[in-house]
Amino acid sequence: MEFKQYIAQDLEKCTTTFIDVFNAEPWNDEWTVENATRYLMDFTNTPGFFGLVACEQEDLIGFIFGVRRAWWSGDEFFIHEMCVTPNHQHSGIGSALLNELIQALQPFAIQNITLLTDRGIPAEAFYKKNSFEEIERIVFLSKDI
Repeated sequence: MEFKQYIAQDLEKCTTTFIDVFNAEPWNDEWTVENATRYLMDFTNTPGFFGLVACEQEDLIGFIFGVRRAWWSGDEFFIHEMCVTPNHQHSGIGSALLNELIQALQPFAIQNITLLTDRGIPAEAFYKKNSFEEIERIVFLSKDI
């Protein structure tokens, strides 16, 4: 397995991976190629964007997209999306991607990594297993309009 920094030519493979992951259990989303591409491009076009991809030979098997941003206690990295192809999940690739991300962020003096995820799905357990902690004072709110 090889890790490399995301480049624009990776977008199509990242989109396919994203759809394969999030249109399946437990999310059961209904992403199309068009809206998933637009969604991921919103991240890649954001100032401070940084992405890593995991590859096996020519196959993209996972990625992390996020953004470096200023925070009062020091710069942080916010993970917007992370996924590993379904047939490669539970094999250590996600943890390896996180470890590679930590190494890649060292030159930027990042103080912490943050993210949002759904409660009660495998991602919650995965992040907690990888030393992420809930912040009790944070409440995520939403309103349909």
